[in-house]
Amino acid sequence: MQMVKRIIGGFFLLVILLWLLSPKQELYYLLEKELKKSDIIISNETIKDTWYGVKISDADIYIKGAKMAQLSQLELNIFFLYNRLTIKNIITNKAFHNDAPKSIEEIDIIYSILDPLHIKLDSIGSFGEANGEVNIKDRTITIGFPIAKEIKPFRKFLKKDSTGEWKYETNY
Repeated sequence: MQMVKRIIGGFFLLVILLWLLSPKQELYYLLEKELKKSDIIISNETIKDTWYGVKISDADIYIKGAKMAQLSQLELNIFFLYNRLTIKNIITNKAFHNDAPKSIEEIDIIYSILDPLHIKLDSIGSFGEANGEVNIKDRTITIGFPIAKEIKPFRKFLKKDSTGEWKYETNY
């Protein structure tokens, strides 16, 4: 019985050490490769591997060759049951201010194994606050703006619901 406990404990210790010491930058490069298929390129970034994820600083985002935005920090924390992506200080290019928010202070994206069919989104920016969800099963994205400030540039993409809250809904 003692031997079985040691084998199981050793196995779990090995899995945790492999996870902590693995090169998590490779996950970022895999994400970058997938984004490139959609003509989205992240460049000029500084990548730092952390114990439980990866941290990217000072990146430029290009969509179809045009510089769309600049972000100061992107942090991806990878846990077995709970994953979190936090993006801070996104400033969009002035050419896109007619169709996009001027700045986004923070976007928090959470995926939990407790709710595997939904990805939660929370954001704060020049537009106010936004809360949303990606439904993986139905392939829908819903973003609500409970406290809306500067939504005029992209209001044409929003609908007002029965409670008076502005919402963005789409399928992918």
